[in-house]
Amino acid sequence: MRFHTLLILAISLPILSLNATDAIAKRLALVIGNDSYQNVTPLKKARNDAIAIEETLKEIGFETSLYKDVNRRQMNSALAAFTSQIEADDEVLFFFSGHGIAVRGENYLLPTDVPAVSAGQESFVTREAFGEEEIIASIKERGARVSILILDACRNNPFPKKGTRSLGRSVGLGRTNAPPAGTFIMYSAGVGQEALDRLSDDDPHPNSVYTRKLIPLIKEQGLQIVRVAKRLRSEVETLAKTAKGGAHRQYPSYYDELRGDFFFIPGKRKQGPVGITADETFWKSIEKSKLKSDFEFYLKEFPKGRFAAIARLRVNQLSNPKKKPDQKLEQGTVEKEAQDGDETETLYWNIIKHSQRLSDFADYLVKFPNGKHKADALKKIEGIKLALVTPKKIEKPKTKSYKAGETFLDCDRCPEMVVVPAGEFTMGEVAKPGDRFRITEPKHRVKIAKPFAIGKFEITRQEYDDFVKATRHNIGDLCWTVEPSGSKYRKNRSYRVIGMPRVDTYPTVCVNWQDAKAYVKWLNLVMKRQGKKATYRLPTEAEWEYVARTGYPTKYDGNIKLKRLCDYGNFAARETPYKWRTKACTDRHKKLAPVGTLKANRWGVHDMRGNVAEWVEDCAHYNYKGAPTDGSAWLGANRGNCSQRILRGGGWTNGPESLTSGARQYTKTTDRTVTYGFRVVKDLE
Repeated sequence: MRFHTLLILAISLPILSLNATDAIAKRLALVIGNDSYQNVTPLKKARNDAIAIEETLKEIGFETSLYKDVNRRQMNSALAAFTSQIEADDEVLFFFSGHGIAVRGENYLLPTDVPAVSAGQESFVTREAFGEEEIIASIKERGARVSILILDACRNNPFPKKGTRSLGRSVGLGRTNAPPAGTFIMYSAGVGQEALDRLSDDDPHPNSVYTRKLIPLIKEQGLQIVRVAKRLRSEVETLAKTAKGGAHRQYPSYYDELRGDFFFIPGKRKQGPVGITADETFWKSIEKSKLKSDFEFYLKEFPKGRFAAIARLRVNQLSNPKKKPDQKLEQGTVEKEAQDGDETETLYWNIIKHSQRLSDFADYLVKFPNGKHKADALKKIEGIKLALVTPKKIEKPKTKSYKAGETFLDCDRCPEMVVVPAGEFTMGEVAKPGDRFRITEPKHRVKIAKPFAIGKFEITRQEYDDFVKATRHNIGDLCWTVEPSGSKYRKNRSYRVIGMPRVDTYPTVCVNWQDAKAYVKWLNLVMKRQGKKATYRLPTEAEWEYVARTGYPTKYDGNIKLKRLCDYGNFAARETPYKWRTKACTDRHKKLAPVGTLKANRWGVHDMRGNVAEWVEDCAHYNYKGAPTDGSAWLGANRGNCSQRILRGGGWTNGPESLTSGARQYTKTTDRTVTYGFRVVKDLE
């Protein structure tokens, strides 16, 4: 009997602009079903499932591309052709049905010509397969507004077991590692369970147990995707218990990193003053529910929502079904919540009423759509929009001879920029002992042909907050932090909550590479709306090192020695408790430092050393063999891994060896830590 495996829906939330876009986004879907495997056990219903999903998606408005029984070359071509069609703001869906395997914590999809291998040959099979994280990254890089990834692969490992060992997990795929922010993952069975292909050998249904229950839910109008997952749980569990040979345990699970709503077929929804009514929409979908988990989920998503008091009462009632609800208490609680809401609204309005930030008043309308100051908030928004047309300060370079070190500000929301001249330098340094990849070698000459501008400071918390409030960008709730209780990935952590005081002039942290790219996209949108050229971007690795070296081939900025490094960089110096700290000097900051606190380099750029490690554009390469010499970003060529990106400069927890001009590190584009941040560059006219 063939067993079905996990279904993953990876949904990247839309990056909203200040105004809705005029263009209508496309809905694109790539659907692949593999039955006819040449070297491992063939399957029976993978093609059927792919065909049924493709037909369903067509019905609801997706432009679909269907591929059946594809080998590695064909699958690679299909993925390349598909991603080339994706444009910013598109809604994208990728579906795969066939064999899959989990190796070293990552899921891989197998083409039909995957070779038969055995335990110990994991690296070989991963090179012949397609990594889940790589597929997600390739879609997200194209700027899709919504990305849905559905993997419907076999639970039974297709490779033969040798002795007591098997290649990868013995049962199908594993749970994805740290999925991107805005991701919703659905599994067709729970951990350690097998998803049924059919109820018995004579089961006439053409699709698997899970897929036959999924398709009707996709077609149901106005069903939010969380409700799809919850309905699937109960329906699949009930159906699986009727399987021949005894009750089969199959209870689909899901992993939720979603912020906002997604509907396969939207229903009629009440629109608020700025088009966001997630709280009310979700409440209406569950208010008559008898499942405690529905109300617990509401409280998780909207802990201070308009219906939070009622939701808490429903959780208590459903936890104690024999206890009659105290109607008097319930009414009193709701009334108190309403009073608290009035006080909260008044306090909020008094704080923002003199603000000149558009996002403050947009936030007010979202929190209080029928608030007492609604009319005033709308007037403030219109006034601020008009003011944005004329920036506070504009000092744009007008000629190619614009002086190095001069600063300018394109708009009141834009970061302050410093002009860097063209030039040539030697990139790289001698690798440290024990570096088996020799990641900083070989040294090579790089020519920066044109001047450019770079952020005088790292992007601050306030600047990033402007972006988040204007776009409703998904900030996630998982970040590696350093706190008194220890250092580890923590829930309920983001750039807003980092385990230390909230200071607007701190560099923003707990941002991944994708967050940094989204910020740049928004910054360019602001520029376009002011009739200016949109040429902001992340720096290339070569540009970053060029600025860091400031023309000198030395270890740190200019002629800086270790004893003076504390004047320029915030890192693990004498004042910190770390075992790897240096006692040569003190920078007077145990944790983050406000940007610009320490000295600037020769070109007037601050914090190129320490404070936060900065994301750059380049894909991860594990040495400089084949690196470009023109200062451009090094992307996927020459064995690059674009699901990982480079960071430069070291952070406040690093020792001095991580703050040299050539020091490099790399990590996944989805990783957020309290030591990662970024700055931007701009191409000059």
